Amino acid sequence: MMFYLTLAALAVASTAQNDLRSKDFALQLSSTTNETLNGSLLYACHEGAATESLCPGGKPSDEEPLQLYAMFHFNTSTSSANPNDTKWDNIGGILGYDLPYNHDQIQPSAMFLYIQPTSNVALPIITPAESSSTSVFFEECGSMYIKQYYDDTTIPPYANTSEAHIKNWYICDTYYGYHYRTLAWVVGLDSHSTPQNPTCEKVDVKRVYA
Repeated sequence: MMFYLTLAALAVASTAQNDLRSKDFALQLSSTTNETLNGSLLYACHEGAATESLCPGGKPSDEEPLQLYAMFHFNTSTSSANPNDTKWDNIGGILGYDLPYNHDQIQPSAMFLYIQPTSNVALPIITPAESSSTSVFFEECGSMYIKQYYDDTTIPPYANTSEAHIKNWYICDTYYGYHYRTLAWVVGLDSHSTPQNPTCEKVDVKRVYA
């Protein structure tokens, strides 16, 4: 069930566990099969009260530089990162977004994967509830991924110590609060993950600093 609450009810301060914030960056798509998606930037598209998904938009240019597009940031904990490390490579944390409202107000928000029991296509959703956020990582090249800690393709299932970098990002026609074409995540290991949504197109998502 989806709840559409007011900003006041959802106002949540950033927790001490993720008090280390990166510089702002954009999220850029890479596609080997769709030139329109390749190089396009993600922006926060409205799904409900204080609720956003991530939609593909335009590409940066001289007329529309990177800074004009949606800016995100990466929040992690002081226990897992060196504050002098400005590259933030292969460190777990949350994808953050400052949601603007009332013209000059900002509501700190974070991304989580919304999973529907009848679909293997999960939706990255941005809300002010940081406590329900999904942990993500970035490679040295800027590619965003989720680590594999558990493998149930074997008998018996076991904790996976290889910590594989899983990048099951797609752009699909989706519905949460509205019909959009949005970023999506296919649940499962990459070698076992075929989206049941026929509109999905495989992409990579990369961090590009402003």
